[in-house]
Amino acid sequence: MIDSQVFQSSPGAPAGSGPQGITHAAGTAPAAKSADPGSALLAADGTALNITLGQWEKASGAVSFSCTAGGEVAASDLTGLIPNGSYGTFVVHLDVQGAGRFTPWGDSQGTTNNFTADAAGTATITNTVPGCLSNREAAVIIWHGDGKPNGPTPGTLGVTWHNSLITPLL
Repeated sequence: MIDSQVFQSSPGAPAGSGPQGITHAAGTAPAAKSADPGSALLAADGTALNITLGQWEKASGAVSFSCTAGGEVAASDLTGLIPNGSYGTFVVHLDVQGAGRFTPWGDSQGTTNNFTADAAGTATITNTVPGCLSNREAAVIIWHGDGKPNGPTPGTLGVTWHNSLITPLL
């Protein structure tokens, strides 16, 4: 498996739950690393994501973090994103489970943490959150598979959002 937040067609497979506890529809299975790069990817509910495994695996980037008087700043240069795709940046609070685990990397209402990749699948973004973060947080770039930012929460894992890139704060 490459990422249990994206799925592929698996005729005859029963509905189930993947490694991250994401419930997926019958006829789908978590995407396999060994699958053909041209394989179409699906959301957990079986909805076509209109991308291939090869497109999904291209995402990469570099991020630098700095704590300033204004807060924790993340400056990211990203490539290999889904062209014209809708993305969001979030802080992952590693010690939190459930509500509050993900908070927008930007304002608390989630109006400044969303961006759109350009036609070449690149983006350069800078986001700031109040205060300085610790090594118990991570930065995550999520892809909105439904094309719609969800404000202060990422949305429904494996259905409307998919973890594209993640890095811990060191």
